[in-house]
Amino acid sequence: MTVELTSHNQWGSPNAISDITTAAGWTIIGCSPNATAQDIRIVCNSDADRKRCKHLYRRIGADGKLVRLPEACGKSPFARVVKTWVPKDQTLPADVSRRVVRRSGAQPLVMALTLDTNFAAIDPALTGQVSIAIAGSTVPGLDGNITVIPPVGEASESPRALESWIGHALEKLHSFDKSVTTTVPLLDISKNYPLFSKSLSCAGPPPFNASIGANADVNAHANISLGVAAVGTIVPPKLTQFSAFVGLDADIRNSITLVGNAAGGADSGNLTLFHALLPTLDFPGLLTVGPSFKIFGQATANVGVGVDLTVDLSYTVSGAKLVYPPAHGTNSTGIFIPGNEPLKLAVTGNATSTESVVTAQLTPRIELGLDALGGAAKATVFVNLDSSSTVLMNLNAASNAAGSSNIPPGNTTTGDAGASVNGCITAGSVLNAYAGTDAKFFDLFDHSTSVSLYAKEWQFQVSSCAILNSHP
Repeated sequence: MTVELTSHNQWGSPNAISDITTAAGWTIIGCSPNATAQDIRIVCNSDADRKRCKHLYRRIGADGKLVRLPEACGKSPFARVVKTWVPKDQTLPADVSRRVVRRSGAQPLVMALTLDTNFAAIDPALTGQVSIAIAGSTVPGLDGNITVIPPVGEASESPRALESWIGHALEKLHSFDKSVTTTVPLLDISKNYPLFSKSLSCAGPPPFNASIGANADVNAHANISLGVAAVGTIVPPKLTQFSAFVGLDADIRNSITLVGNAAGGADSGNLTLFHALLPTLDFPGLLTVGPSFKIFGQATANVGVGVDLTVDLSYTVSGAKLVYPPAHGTNSTGIFIPGNEPLKLAVTGNATSTESVVTAQLTPRIELGLDALGGAAKATVFVNLDSSSTVLMNLNAASNAAGSSNIPPGNTTTGDAGASVNGCITAGSVLNAYAGTDAKFFDLFDHSTSVSLYAKEWQFQVSSCAILNSHP
């Protein structure tokens, strides 16, 4: 991952940005590497460094200024100076003392700073704008290798120059060699999940117990890669350009099975079947991208006969690359191939049915939780791989009769004309891959911003009636 911040021209006044690293003449004493808010002590290294050290106090003083930190100090590479003071503790560690005590034997004054990452508290009327450019990725070989330098000087005043920079960063993410990621399996899931189970008792005569239940059989193998690129200002806190990149190769072998021996209805509601956190892209205090992978499932049924039904919700995804929000010159692409397993259906004639409807839906989902510039804006960008199927059965079933059928996609099933279970079956499926968000994110995107990767609807059987093979 790379973060580029410069104090040149429009990227920030030298009065607004300073440096307390060794390169700027300072030694820091007692700094936590994991804190975003802390008190530290600092000392100027030598008389020769005094001029460089004074830069911290230039024009507006140190308070309210943005400072660059050494790598081992603080969770963020930058911090806001909340206040400065002369601490009572003027002691120096031995190794520091040997380096900074003057030839005259005099010890330089130790100063103390309170630091945090509340960049929104910096007054732009005093400092002017301070700009930021960010790029990072989980793609092997690109992590830490996006070395695009944001425009500075007069070029940085042009929106076209900033768009070119972010476009270049996205191009590097979008054009990575597919073979880089396919050797790194990220997610492997093979599990059966209960969706609902409902028991019914009938007094009769004769009395009997009955039930209806549904389960999801989830088998998913997925390689996911992520990247972000952004341009904006820390002071005031706002992103003016942002794009998220998601790469996906997946083999999804899902199905939902409904089993019941009585008429009845049930709805599982939309259930979270699986949830896994993915590696975070974190630029502390600036931008945090918290990715996760989820699988949602739902089954609804309103049946008037005993039924044993398996609905296939499988597909493969190859080379899918999505950019969100849509970026000029960058297309979202991918190859989606729906599964071709037949609809498996068995019916027992425990009741007479006028109409039965079963709907099954499974949605793998990639989420990117965004938190920018200390909470100045938050949103979740999601990529849904929504597969669903609805089976409509108009059947006539005599008591205790039974029939079964496998219906391949796009075909009609016929059977014995003397079957005791007969009627019409229509089964339609949808595969819809798209991206959206749950909230407004600065002025860059909101609920209405959607990107489609793939959308197709088809039917296993249209308008023809099937007579199920009878098994008396």
